[in-house]
Amino acid sequence: MIRASWGCALGVARIETLRLLVDRPSIGLIVLVPALQLVLFGYAVNLTPKNIPIAIAPSCNAQGDLISRAVADAGSFRLIPTDHAAHPATQYISSRRALVAIDCSAGRVPSLAADASDPSAVRPAVAILEAALLREVLGSVIPEAQRRFEVLWLYNPDARTAWSLAPGLVGVVVMITMLMLGALTLVREREQGSWEGLLATPVTALDALLGKLAPYVIVAVVQAAIVIALARVLFGMPALGNVAVLLLASAVFALAHLTLGFALSALAYSQIQAIQAAVFFYLPSMLLSGFMFPFEGMPRWAQMLGNALPLTHFVRSARGVLLKGYGASEVVAEMWPVALFAFAAAGAAVASYRRRLS
Repeated sequence: MIRASWGCALGVARIETLRLLVDRPSIGLIVLVPALQLVLFGYAVNLTPKNIPIAIAPSCNAQGDLISRAVADAGSFRLIPTDHAAHPATQYISSRRALVAIDCSAGRVPSLAADASDPSAVRPAVAILEAALLREVLGSVIPEAQRRFEVLWLYNPDARTAWSLAPGLVGVVVMITMLMLGALTLVREREQGSWEGLLATPVTALDALLGKLAPYVIVAVVQAAIVIALARVLFGMPALGNVAVLLLASAVFALAHLTLGFALSALAYSQIQAIQAAVFFYLPSMLLSGFMFPFEGMPRWAQMLGNALPLTHFVRSARGVLLKGYGASEVVAEMWPVALFAFAAAGAAVASYRRRLS
């Protein structure tokens, strides 16, 4: 019975592989999309603020040297010319000439105003400027020998955005591709009329699940390898840990989303429904996983939700392997919730398939 089941699963896997190989545009997209996304995120996205326009009001003449040195030391700003009119520094912001302005009006403590309509762009730059101002003030009252200190930035010394995003992008690419492929698997066959032929065969729910999803697990591992290789070539990203273990983890991660997509495909009545259900899952995964936004900055309930999502654990594993030198034990400790998720999703997929059969 076991051999017959494995034979059915291999037969389904062979048919699915042939269908994939014939569909050359899909193969091209599977290879090309990870490369394009890595180039886009790596070169276009930069979490370190640069060229933030800043205005220093003429009222700051007395403290001008100190402030100017701090602005230059921060390295994130572009000083804009100011006129000699005695208007508030905030006018430079309201007129969109600057995002940050420093005012030193008579009788007032020097103040810094910032355009908070887009805090993600300005807040890091303001924090850098505050630190630079503090260094300049301390430098004027504390001897140089007493104010020297060293900050060690571990794992990503230059704070490169590409090094931070590329490991997570491995998981994002695999998640979206596998979720979509799994979600379209059965519903596509029903719309094409081949579903009835599958029902007429002795293929069980588990056979169909294993056979249809196995080829795509290999595709996921290839995608993960492409992103890692390109990140190393284009951005010099290190790979300090065991990359083979990470690729095995990507197979488990892919299986979790394939089985979830398979369950959605079995329940959906059209490809539109299946795609909408997939989008409903992967968008929160990207937002709550720590891929783009700091996980520690989220409220407690959001962190609990994020810890239930496979992408959160894979992002930690990928950053750990590539940047911190994680080995097999650390990856297993992080990825076991993903294996649990895959097991639960497989149960839901089999149950959904049987429900369709009945």
